[in-house]
Amino acid sequence: MPWSQEHKQKTRDRIIDSAATVFRECGLEQSSVAAIMQRAGLTHGGFYAHFDSKDELVAEAISHACAQVSGLFATTPADASRRTVLDVAAKYLSPAHFAHPERGCPIAALGGELTRSGQPVRRILSNEIRERLAKLYEWTTARLSPDTRRRQAAGAMACMVGGLILARSLKESEGLEFLQDCQGFLRDVLSPPNQDTEGSGRR
Repeated sequence: MPWSQEHKQKTRDRIIDSAATVFRECGLEQSSVAAIMQRAGLTHGGFYAHFDSKDELVAEAISHACAQVSGLFATTPADASRRTVLDVAAKYLSPAHFAHPERGCPIAALGGELTRSGQPVRRILSNEIRERLAKLYEWTTARLSPDTRRRQAAGAMACMVGGLILARSLKESEGLEFLQDCQGFLRDVLSPPNQDTEGSGRR
């Protein structure tokens, strides 16, 4: 008796979820189909009943991984301000995110590999970057010029993603200190001019 469509979809979703974790943990090239299927609790031979190729799975998995971390950029605050951009940065540059790339932002976990992937993956990556920039732009101060708001959004995102990539390249203690410095830099740049930030460094 053939499996129901619902069962097939649930199995496909398990494979995608497994791949999203394994890719972020090990990288695209180092992650085998066998390892992904094993993580999902399935046999290697069942893979091609759901996907034509690993490339197809990569696109689906990256889209799924982006959705998993979308909460960082999805909630519109009651008071859209530069402080909100700093709140997002604090979560993104947190010790928990630093320690768990397999559950975190796929752009920081896989950056260079994504830009060298096929067109479907690059399209997903481009759309995700645009969406994040748009959210960060919304949370900048409305009284600023559009150019300034756009630069603040771009700078904050570059510091968050780049900061996390660099921090993970260091020893744990150095990496965590580096993340604090990134947050401090963003406070210096984005805090209102009349706000005293001298005492707001490392805690």
